[in-house]
Amino acid sequence: MDHDERLRLAADLTERLLDRHRAAIVAVGVHGAAARGEDGQESDLDLAVVTVGPEAEVSDRYLRHRGVVVDLGAIAADAYLEEAGHIGPAWPLASDQYVNQLAVHDPGGYFHKLQHVHQAAVEEAGPEVFAAAAGVDLVQLLSWEATARAAELAGDLLTTQVAVKEAAVLAALVVGLHTRTAYRGTSHALHATAATQAAGSGFAEAYRRLLDPTAEPAVQVLALGRARDALLALADREGIPYQAADLDAFL
Repeated sequence: MDHDERLRLAADLTERLLDRHRAAIVAVGVHGAAARGEDGQESDLDLAVVTVGPEAEVSDRYLRHRGVVVDLGAIAADAYLEEAGHIGPAWPLASDQYVNQLAVHDPGGYFHKLQHVHQAAVEEAGPEVFAAAAGVDLVQLLSWEATARAAELAGDLLTTQVAVKEAAVLAALVVGLHTRTAYRGTSHALHATAATQAAGSGFAEAYRRLLDPTAEPAVQVLALGRARDALLALADREGIPYQAADLDAFL
């Protein structure tokens, strides 16, 4: 299915949704690769259905249709605006859907408001907001890195691979939050992070090594450890919070 066919599918699905739930629907928009015009033959169709409230009888659906995976997410209008105005740990990957929406049905200009709310939140957020979000991702990375080391020592290669991949995405999120870089998707996040110099000496080389599909698991785990050390040094330099000095921090 090409780009135009994918958008026609979005329009047909929107028409059916409106026929059944018109009073409950505020707007319907395409986000992701199709909204940016970057979708290929195998791309998903990501559809946001914005409803008047959480009580609306529109359900999430994740199904394959005519060879295309359709990810239909229903969300209340107020909740979507609240999400757009929040800078959290997933911001580098979440930001794109607030900024790049291709409206299929939007009589009240909802998606313009969504974009404005998000851009205002980014502009108004101080460095401490992005640092706090990066700290959450960094702590999760430390956990997955420890899992990768333990699994590799135990000869559990499947768990090792999963842990390395999870840690790689979290490292990209840390870098994205530190540099205020919004990614177009996971693939873009990984490639951009592998090319960055923002995380300090040795990080990019280690990161590329841990992503190398031909590398042995032990080599990937070693590279992950080096990338972790570079990010910890970055956190210490830049005041990214990731550890508690005392138990009061948990209260």
